[in-house]
Amino acid sequence: MDSRIIIDSTVFYAGIPFVSLEKYYTTNQIIEELYKITFFKNRIEILVSSNRLVITSPSSSSFESISKATLLIENKSSLSVADISIIALAKDFLIQGWNGIILTDDFAIQNVAKNQNIPYRPLLYSGIKHSGKWISFCSGCNKSYIKTEKICIICGNPLKRKLNKD
Repeated sequence: MDSRIIIDSTVFYAGIPFVSLEKYYTTNQIIEELYKITFFKNRIEILVSSNRLVITSPSSSSFESISKATLLIENKSSLSVADISIIALAKDFLIQGWNGIILTDDFAIQNVAKNQNIPYRPLLYSGIKHSGKWISFCSGCNKSYIKTEKICIICGNPLKRKLNKD
C-alpha cells in the first residue's frame, strides 16, 4: 500500500517540506493558518506548483466523525478546525486504501489519531507516551465528568483534567 504523508503546520515550521523531495498532503485550513505568515506564502506556492504539496479537503463525513471523536477523547475542543482537518484527511486516505500517515508534534493530534487507529509519526520530539481519553474530575470529592464542566456540581471545587490511559 502506497503512503501519503499528511502534514500539519509544525512540519512547515520545522522546514521539512522545503528541503525534502517527498510529496506531501495538507488541507486548506492548514494553508490558511500558514498564509497569515508572509514567509510561508511564496514557499508554499512553489511547493504546490512543483507538485510536492497537494492541498485538499477531507470529506464532510470524516470531518464530522473526527470532530465528534475529538470531543470524546480530548474532553474539550483542544484541537483547531485545521488540526481536525488533517486527521480527517488521513481517515479519508485510509478508507480509500492509501496508507495515510500524519507528521506532527502536536500531542492532541497524536492522541486522537492513535485512538482512531490512524498512523502518525512525530517530527522533532519522541511523541506521546500514553494515549487515552481526557476526563475532568474533582480533586475534592473525586467525582468524574465526561462533559466539559468547569465546577463540580457536588462540592463546587474547580475541576482538573487527567488522561484516562488505554
